[in-house]
Amino acid sequence: MSEMTDRINQLTDWSRQAQQQVESAIAKNQEELSAAIEEVQRETEQRAEQLRREAAEQKAADAASLEEARNKWQEHVAKVKSRIHEQKSEDDLTRAELKAEDAEGYASMAIDFAGSAILEAESAALEALRARAEAEALASR
Repeated sequence: MSEMTDRINQLTDWSRQAQQQVESAIAKNQEELSAAIEEVQRETEQRAEQLRREAAEQKAADAASLEEARNKWQEHVAKVKSRIHEQKSEDDLTRAELKAEDAEGYASMAIDFAGSAILEAESAALEALRARAEAEALASR
């Protein structure tokens, strides 16, 4: 569970960074806002690429886990007659392990998605600040 806690803490850090970026952007001029937006967009693209790589790696790991689970199940079936009493506990353990792995994978993907959403929110907020600054500049002409 320490890994999950670390990932949630990372998500919290990303959220704080986005908040700080938007707060500091309020005082920036158009050029600085544009540069900040471009930087966030680059980070968003990099994060999306990282997520694609991680998803591909996870898919490969899931396939390996599935093959391992199949092998374990086949071994289990071969031993059923001699281990009837142990069958239920092994089935429960296998199911519990698979359920835990699925839940951890889902949590990891949700954290990654939330991280990307934070970057998108930061980018959108910076875009809004730039648009407001442009409108105010035009209004003051």
